Amino acid sequence: MATRPEYLLFLLILVPLAGLFWWAQTAERRDRQLLGDEMLVGTLLHTATRRYRWLRMGMQLAAVGLIVVALARPTWGTGEETVKRSGLQIMILLDGSTSMAAEDIQPSRIEASKDIVLNLLDRLEGNQIGMMMFGATSYVQFPMTSDVAAARSLVAPLNPRSLSLGSTNITAAIQDSLRAFPLGQIEGRTLILITDGEQPGSSAEVRAQRDAEAVAAASEAAKVGLTIHTIGMATAEGAPIPIYDDLGGQSYIEENGERVQSKLNAPLLEQIASATGGTYFSAEDFDLAKLERALQQSAPVDLTDQTRRTRSERFYVFAGLALILLVADVLLGRRGGTV
Repeated sequence: MATRPEYLLFLLILVPLAGLFWWAQTAERRDRQLLGDEMLVGTLLHTATRRYRWLRMGMQLAAVGLIVVALARPTWGTGEETVKRSGLQIMILLDGSTSMAAEDIQPSRIEASKDIVLNLLDRLEGNQIGMMMFGATSYVQFPMTSDVAAARSLVAPLNPRSLSLGSTNITAAIQDSLRAFPLGQIEGRTLILITDGEQPGSSAEVRAQRDAEAVAAASEAAKVGLTIHTIGMATAEGAPIPIYDDLGGQSYIEENGERVQSKLNAPLLEQIASATGGTYFSAEDFDLAKLERALQQSAPVDLTDQTRRTRSERFYVFAGLALILLVADVLLGRRGGTV
């Protein structure tokens, strides 16, 4: 293979060069014959033998051909190199609890969240993005990557029927997200928390305690350099929470015979963002460009964990051979080779 294969077309120049050399040799031989005996004239004029001249011609043509091949930058063999660059490193923390199936944000909270993530992946191509799903527990949906296509394939299947993480524990989710970043490399990184912010509890006091713990977890994250932007994926009025059975049937979560109304906990998300120097965004008037500008305020970090396979260039082999032939041609020219 060659990096610049179009240069190989210049090999065609060898044909007219060979023809020109043949014409010159033929003309010289004809002139000798006009002067008398060809061998005798060659000896008197100290000209080179035909075999010697053909040898030099072959060396010169071969040198030109090798130079052309070298210009085409031939490659063979493969290796790996580390891609050293800088950019943003962002972890998306997406709420996968059952309340995200509510439809106060159309078509549903989880599907609207999915659209935000997919658009964000496209806008931030070239940076590194990872994603975790959380509810009562959390798991990594995909680790830090610059492979947008692979990331999109893991986000696209999300829908209300795929939610199976129970209730919401934002405190544990923030703590788990810290372990998703490279060890000892949290400073300058960013977390995007997408959730309705609702943490169910048996009483208002329990819910207030859980909210305080979540803000405390955010404050601890800020101490190690993590910025958290939050997106409130619900409305203040809220909506009932649909659940689906294995046959696709739909019903709603009820408590004491009444449908549970899931609502946005904006104060919690505002406090989490504020505690880390981040920004709170509402799904009702969400602007992706504003989020992107907020993300770009983070200083780029070194992204050196990627490798790529490369083909080794071998132009120097052909350039070296061409140089050897040209030097040999010069030495033969000085030596002579007369008849």
